[in-house]
Amino acid sequence: MKKNNFAGNAETGQKGFTLIEVMVAMVILGIGILAIVALQARDMNYNSSSKRQTQAYTWAADRVERLLALPYTSPDLQPKGNPAVAGDGYTALMAPYVIEWDVINNTTTNSRKVSVFVRWKNKEIARVDFIRVQSSI
Repeated sequence: MKKNNFAGNAETGQKGFTLIEVMVAMVILGIGILAIVALQARDMNYNSSSKRQTQAYTWAADRVERLLALPYTSPDLQPKGNPAVAGDGYTALMAPYVIEWDVINNTTTNSRKVSVFVRWKNKEIARVDFIRVQSSI
């Protein structure tokens, strides 16, 4: 008599997977899928944050170049506000970012320290400092 392959193995008594084995495999698969989804969500958040920071540094560098192109006596390079409070000087809106810069005089070296801040939702995400020296010409 020919054995039916679907009847199982008569010697060991096994006829296939049990319901518990299938459920355990499904739980392990579900945990793996949930871990991958969580990683994807976290990576999307990190990518968004990196994009914001890159844009902020680009705007800060743009503002620094504009300020460096101005003459030393320009109104945008004069001290303004309280030098002890960061971001108390000049402000420019580049939606959704706010660009602020402070100017502090250093009379001993005939220079000004300029700090450029870029904020997003009131959080500082980029900062660039430079020294502007008065030309002797």
